[in-house]
Amino acid sequence: MKAIIKDGAYPGVKLANMNKPCPKPDEVLIKVEAAAVCGTDMHYYHWNQGGQDFAKKFNVKWPFVLGHECSGTIVEVGGNVSSHSIGQRVALETHIPCGTCYQCQNDMPHNCANMGIYGTSCNGCFAEYTVAPAKVAFILPDSVSFEEGALLEPGGVAMRAVEESQVKPGDTVVVNGCGPVGLLAVMILKAGNAANVIATDIDEYRLNMARKMGAIAINVKTQDAVAEIQRLTTLRGGADVVIEMSGSAASYNTLFDFIRLEGRLVTVGHPGGTIPISLMTDINLKGLQIKGVFGRRIWSTWWNLTSLISAKRINILDVVTHRFELSDCDKAFEQVTKGAGKVLFINK
Repeated sequence: MKAIIKDGAYPGVKLANMNKPCPKPDEVLIKVEAAAVCGTDMHYYHWNQGGQDFAKKFNVKWPFVLGHECSGTIVEVGGNVSSHSIGQRVALETHIPCGTCYQCQNDMPHNCANMGIYGTSCNGCFAEYTVAPAKVAFILPDSVSFEEGALLEPGGVAMRAVEESQVKPGDTVVVNGCGPVGLLAVMILKAGNAANVIATDIDEYRLNMARKMGAIAINVKTQDAVAEIQRLTTLRGGADVVIEMSGSAASYNTLFDFIRLEGRLVTVGHPGGTIPISLMTDINLKGLQIKGVFGRRIWSTWWNLTSLISAKRINILDVVTHRFELSDCDKAFEQVTKGAGKVLFINK
């Protein structure tokens, strides 16, 4: 089969021919139909600090197949698998929980103490076939397409961020960073309680996508974002909620000024540098609530997101701007580097 591999600690990826994998007793073999390029894949592609840190934390072994956001059809099941069957359409959860640690036994398997990461700790989905533990294969409703299924993993991050933000009717929410997950959060917020959604970024391409989804868009490079958010929230003195999606350490120079007293901050992006925070003025005196998000809740977030999709409250494919075949992997990664929403690999 064809597969996109990362075979060493240097920039770039390779298109390789390799044997189709065989499922272990607790695994399923999946014919991959659609797979999405994530920011983590781009960190590996460029082999920057983000990729190096992630590879170290999750014990990468070279070479490995890239990719972790995907959907497909089960074509073989391992001997111990009774929960899934051949022919089922599935999408994969990236976080592989151990099932025995404190977090796993207390309804927090998404942040397992011994967690494996699909597409990092093991081979991923930028291939014609992939294997994965049956316990992380989510069965797709008939109303969810393969392309939509490939977006459930990143969409689930956005969904969980919105869930954790505890948005109340009438709230104003700032989504800081309009990458694909940020745009998905804008989409979900517009389908829910938020009275106003403000999207901030430095990229006009992505800000225009946010505008099309109904957000008020602010370019933090060319506008005074603090003054504009204060103007839009005059009576409240700032946004009720900020969801940080950019992963930019520099964002924190002004981020706390976006938020009203007793407001809420949800952090999703992973900054690579030192964060300038004053515990007294930024958090204590503001009475700020902060919640960090790492992954989706297994499986409640998945059910909530697929319900929105099935009810056509959101069109998750609105974030997709480009589609490629595996053989065009270099073009796909170059497109993300130049500018794109979500990029998909489609197996024909």
